[in-house]
Amino acid sequence: MSSSEPAPVREADAFLQTLASVPPDAVTACRGWTAHELIAHLASGADALADQVEAHLQGRPVPEFGAWQVREPPYRAMDDGALRRRLEAAEARMTTAFRAALTIDPDLTVPAVGWGLPIVELDTHLRQEFAIHRWDLTGDDEIGVELLGRPALLSHSVRLLSDSLLRVGLERDPEPGEPLTVRLRCAGAPDLLLAVRDGVGALSLETPADCADVVESDPAARLLLLWGRRPADSRRVRSNLSPQRLARVQTILAGY
Repeated sequence: MSSSEPAPVREADAFLQTLASVPPDAVTACRGWTAHELIAHLASGADALADQVEAHLQGRPVPEFGAWQVREPPYRAMDDGALRRRLEAAEARMTTAFRAALTIDPDLTVPAVGWGLPIVELDTHLRQEFAIHRWDLTGDDEIGVELLGRPALLSHSVRLLSDSLLRVGLERDPEPGEPLTVRLRCAGAPDLLLAVRDGVGALSLETPADCADVVESDPAARLLLLWGRRPADSRRVRSNLSPQRLARVQTILAGY
């Protein structure tokens, strides 16, 4: 990137800017959540990660990350204006802590922090959270297409979250004994391969190859599909699968 080109928009900044036009009671694409609950989810997680990384940097015992069922209720109880300010402050504190940690060691991993992922992966994970949850608020738009189409977000999900992403869907698989191989394809990019054998699923990024079952989309739509979501414009996703097989893929790719 040349010095004359603007810096890429941060996912968190795009999310926070979008909030200005979203009322707290807006029903989001996250089942059961209004915008207020979604903000509470992000704010509580950012605060918890900031607390943990700051403690590590200061040589203090790292507090537990805690389950969302414990972390989020106090945030949901906040006045919405206060909650939004809390999210902005928590995100800034978390980002500052991440940057400080990565300056010391770009490969730093602290097992007690978050889910035990390297700090750089936690940073990418939160980038992805803000990008996907922004879509949950607004649906399809030009900014979202750019954010969700960033290759780093897809590779993070595939590399580190495959088991957790597939766990819920595989429990609901209508044909658990049947093998399944499907390629989710984007022009000019590696295929996202979904393979299921004997009730066990796997995701991987592979060089494009012939396959009987292919779902084609743009990169942003593919990330949404992986996380159990669908773009509003049906033309962005095209499939040659039978109705039964397509429904099975959609069940397995259920997200959290």
